[in-house]
Amino acid sequence: MKHCAYCKYPIVGEAVEIVPEAASGARPTAYWHKTAGDCVAAEERQTGSASPLRRNLSRL
Repeated sequence: MKHCAYCKYPIVGEAVEIVPEAASGARPTAYWHKTAGDCVAAEERQTGSASPLRRNLSRL
């Protein structure tokens, strides 16, 4: 299973692959969610609740 290197949550679906520049393979390939919204959605799936910022913005 791929985990996002930015938000540390599992990636479901498509991911952006970040290939390291080290030819020796010392750094593993990293993955990011395709969009920033996917990082937020992944956090909400794991924690079961929205972040405080997201809750406040939804009230506007």
